[in-house]
Amino acid sequence: MHTLRDRTAATLHTLARPYLALHLGVLGLKIRSAPFPRDEVTATLPGPSAARLLVVGDLAASGYGVLLHGMAFPAQLAGVWSTRTGRGCSWQTVADPLLTVRRAAHHPRLGSSATGADAAVVALGIPDVLRITPSADVVASVSRLVARVRSAAGRDVPVLLAGLPPMTQFQGLPPAAAQLIGSQLRRVDAALRQVAAEHVGVEFVSFPAWDTDGTTLRRAFSFRAMHRGWALAVAARLAAVLPGAGPDPATGVVPEAELITKEAVVGPDGDGASVTLVA
Repeated sequence: MHTLRDRTAATLHTLARPYLALHLGVLGLKIRSAPFPRDEVTATLPGPSAARLLVVGDLAASGYGVLLHGMAFPAQLAGVWSTRTGRGCSWQTVADPLLTVRRAAHHPRLGSSATGADAAVVALGIPDVLRITPSADVVASVSRLVARVRSAAGRDVPVLLAGLPPMTQFQGLPPAAAQLIGSQLRRVDAALRQVAAEHVGVEFVSFPAWDTDGTTLRRAFSFRAMHRGWALAVAARLAAVLPGAGPDPATGVVPEAELITKEAVVGPDGDGASVTLVA
């Protein structure tokens, strides 16, 4: 039996769908005109005891907003992890800017890309926020994705689920719209946390908080900084499940995060303003 709260939530979601569908359409237009990496892909870092990573994701995994692959989330993740552990690294991506959790779970290249992987990182959810994908569908699709990855890579391979970035801070939004999108972000994050709680060796990694002094990120923003901030948070946890000869993975996160402000000051993808990542 559905409770009054469930029925109310369903009604609100129905009313919100046209509004968020508009945002999804705008995002599609932005994607077509946005910068993406133009250089040749290099997905290997030399070093001993090299590990193989699989990164599955939407905007960040696709390199949205940056001109070089080395600035994007997969390369930054591998680079930070390799530096922290002293190990080599190679990686493959299954990525599309508008990739939903359902499409990712059924992606034809998922199994082949996961073969031989030592760990998988999943950075999905932004399209599902705007589509208002039901929580049960997020849980089911991500669980299927985990099962397919482990079927190819091994049943004990660690899987990290990256929390969503603060979409409501990327541009100015009316309070009601910010509240709506914020609630959907929290709902998808909660679904990802549920998957992590239900599977041994699957962990949720929250996106680190952005300190913008109450302003939005529309002008004070660098996509390179966002990709690196996300990579720092995930790499810290990845270094714990795939350790090496480097420093303790629990150390150095705050000093590294503070460098993001300097990276955001000047860059080909920013406008000269800075933003601080709070570790």
